[in-house]
Amino acid sequence: MAKTKNQSITIGEQGDIPEGKMKKFEVRGKEIMIANVGGKIYAVSDRCGHSNASLSKGILTGNIVTCPLHGAQFDVTTGRKVKDLNLEGERSSLEKLPDDFRKYLEYAFKLVESIKTHDQEKYNLEVDGDRIKIMLPIDSDNQ
Repeated sequence: MAKTKNQSITIGEQGDIPEGKMKKFEVRGKEIMIANVGGKIYAVSDRCGHSNASLSKGILTGNIVTCPLHGAQFDVTTGRKVKDLNLEGERSSLEKLPDDFRKYLEYAFKLVESIKTHDQEKYNLEVDGDRIKIMLPIDSDNQ
């Protein structure tokens, strides 16, 4: 049976991510969003725990990132979901559509709302000088 251990992998430099900004990195098949909140760097999964959208394309307000697709919100310092999806803006625009299309979209919204929003995976990292290093598990049999 393979044992796992963590390996520190340099993924970028702190200067790559200005304060209040986010950036996506791909490491070993994982899509990871790095956020700079108040000069401190955090790492969570880049894929929204509800809709699989890229959170790094969302909006970062303080330590809260808002998904660009459905408005779910997550705390980048913990990975925790702080707000489920929000489709109210999309719903208000349905009134202008033809009845058949509006009914279809209302049905689609109900389906989307039934999808549970999960917390984001949080990754441990360290800043060594200017280098951002992330800790990822590795299979020791492949070393």
